[in-house]
Amino acid sequence: METIRTFIAVPVGEEVERAVETIESALKRSAADVKWVRPGNVHITLKFLGSVESGRIGDIARGLAAALDGARGFDATVSGVGTFPPNPRRARVVYMGLQEGAAGMAGLAERVEDAMAGLGFEKEKRPFKSHLTIGRVRRGARRLEDLGKAIAGAEYKPLKLSVDRVNLVKSELTPSGAIYTIIETFGLER
Repeated sequence: METIRTFIAVPVGEEVERAVETIESALKRSAADVKWVRPGNVHITLKFLGSVESGRIGDIARGLAAALDGARGFDATVSGVGTFPPNPRRARVVYMGLQEGAAGMAGLAERVEDAMAGLGFEKEKRPFKSHLTIGRVRRGARRLEDLGKAIAGAEYKPLKLSVDRVNLVKSELTPSGAIYTIIETFGLER
């Protein structure tokens, strides 16, 4: 049976995508070896499911619909740039963080985790951290100190994000980058 690389995420909208483009342009000047995420692909991942048999997508969608039934939307604020882990010389991921709304996002992630665990997906062991991945540092990358300095100098005004839906997304990996296709959208109450 065909498998589909799948994840569950909150979309971020055009204002945040434009800010990501501006910030990535500034950080690229560090010349660190980072694979930057296309601004249109940036999102907040609630759960990565991995390769899933296509026949399970219906069950996943029904589980998500049940888990998100009654969930309320909220406003969030995207603010700050950092790395995981926090030491830029050991960085694996460059991210933009969430301030206001982080607790609401963690609540959504918990609903999704519980629903997916009921379908046999392993629960994430690490605590959920609300963030938008904007770059992945390549193994053995150089110039990470320069990247750290660029991140320390990265400034932007906090961005409002209306969290009003959750997407079930198909991810196709290609040599030119990932291609995301929304399988189904689940609206949140307002």
